[in-house]
Amino acid sequence: MRYIFLLVLFFTNQNIAALELSCLFEEVHQNGDIEQGVFITKDEKFRYQYFSKNLITIIYKDELFIYLQNSDTTKYFRIDNNTSTLEAIVKILGDFPNIKNEYFINEVTIKVEISKESKFPKRFIVLSENFNMSMYINDCKNKDINDKYFLFSPFWDYKY
Repeated sequence: MRYIFLLVLFFTNQNIAALELSCLFEEVHQNGDIEQGVFITKDEKFRYQYFSKNLITIIYKDELFIYLQNSDTTKYFRIDNNTSTLEAIVKILGDFPNIKNEYFINEVTIKVEISKESKFPKRFIVLSENFNMSMYINDCKNKDINDKYFLFSPFWDYKY
């Protein structure tokens, strides 16, 4: 009986930790630039999409980071360098609901402010020698997200 209880507890906790989420974000850079977009996550997949046609969409799937220009989504490119911030965000989301206040990945520090209501991050503060930024998380929704939004070929535009 004790083992059945432990198995039920294990699978219940795994289910709670599985995120399927869509959130708006706003990046505020140290030079005053502000960029907005949406990120979605499901299982171990992640998508970070800027609203501006002049910027990019980043997709994380199968331990690879891929980016596409929002102005031409027929071409995609693998990101091999400078992925520390992206890796940290994936790690933070993977830690939910046990998110730490601070993460260190490849000389990048990310501080996390947690919302008291949702227990989900409301702000990431990215600090490194060459790059500082705050990312505000808004309007998160638990919703079913189709796997097609984590494809880069063909690319499917995601609307929040």
